[in-house]
Amino acid sequence: MDARHHQPHDLPDGDGRRRQQAGPGRGHRGDHHRPGRRLHLRHRLHPQRRGDPVRRCQPVRRCHHRRREQPLTTAEEEPPDEPRRAPAEQPGQQSPQPPVRPWTDWIAKLATWVAPTTLLTALLFFFGYAYTSSLYSYFGIDAGTIGFATQDLLLRSSPALYVPAGVALCGALVGALGYHLATRAAGGGADGVRTVRWVCLAVTALVVPLLVLGFLAGFEVVDAGPMGTPLLIGGALLLAVLARLMYVRSTGADYPLTGERAALGISVAIVVLCSYWAVGGYAQQKGTADAEQLAHHLYRRPAVILDTSERLHLGWEGVRETVLPEVAEGARFRYRYEGLRLLAHSGGRMFLVPRTWTWQSGNGLILPFDATVRVAFHPG
Repeated sequence: MDARHHQPHDLPDGDGRRRQQAGPGRGHRGDHHRPGRRLHLRHRLHPQRRGDPVRRCQPVRRCHHRRREQPLTTAEEEPPDEPRRAPAEQPGQQSPQPPVRPWTDWIAKLATWVAPTTLLTALLFFFGYAYTSSLYSYFGIDAGTIGFATQDLLLRSSPALYVPAGVALCGALVGALGYHLATRAAGGGADGVRTVRWVCLAVTALVVPLLVLGFLAGFEVVDAGPMGTPLLIGGALLLAVLARLMYVRSTGADYPLTGERAALGISVAIVVLCSYWAVGGYAQQKGTADAEQLAHHLYRRPAVILDTSERLHLGWEGVRETVLPEVAEGARFRYRYEGLRLLAHSGGRMFLVPRTWTWQSGNGLILPFDATVRVAFHPG
């Protein structure tokens, strides 16, 4: 290759400036120079000094580079992000503690667990069974023999559950009002906090004798009735939990504390057990009381006229047996019994008692409710 393509012709001017004629390059044809074309590249080492030697420069070559297009990458092709490492703990720095859940979260979880299909339904079923068993046991009939369905037991438990449900709701209302008053007093200043703490200590002091009486009643040292033991023990634990709650809230902390969650869970379990115990005792008392009242007022039950094809040979006081006349041959029913009362009907069977039934000499009759008998009901 010719050297003139690399060595430009520089012609110095008289005033010290340099003039460079463009050599053959891009945009020129042939190897000849064009006199009227100059490259305006003037490099001066020191512009204030006009006598400086002229520095020769290489001709500027324009490079046309093509920008390479980067291929688009999708989210699947991107490398996964590396997990961020936690900053290293300083030697004197404490690690942050996880936040303690407030007591409201625990109550919300408990309310979610105590749903109508779990604890409440089981409580109603247990109450209905205890009430029905006590009621019919007074008449000498086992509730399992009658064969009530679950729906029947739930419906029979609702009328007798008004009193315990009302008492429980009133107790919950008193506890909510006490908590509200304690919260307002604790927010009033140091005197209010001191008052709340003294009240909590007084309630805690009342818990101890209640627990002692409950245990003594459980071992039959003290006669407190069938509901005395569960009410004393369960009530004492509820007062203890409420007092502890108000005391902790007066300090501004969340309840329960980290070390008290197990104790709170055990206390709640004991309270639930005591509630079943108390409801069972009340249901038995209620069933026996209703059975005694029903025995003295059997006229409130439907009167039954029973026709059978065979003689029953009852011979009960107050029950009259009549032989039906043979109106036509092939008559199916031959005997009629009057003076019976319908006590219960379930599972295709009737449970009958005489209208003069007493606990000392009363009897019961169980008959299938089908085509083998003919039954007529009337009031009074």
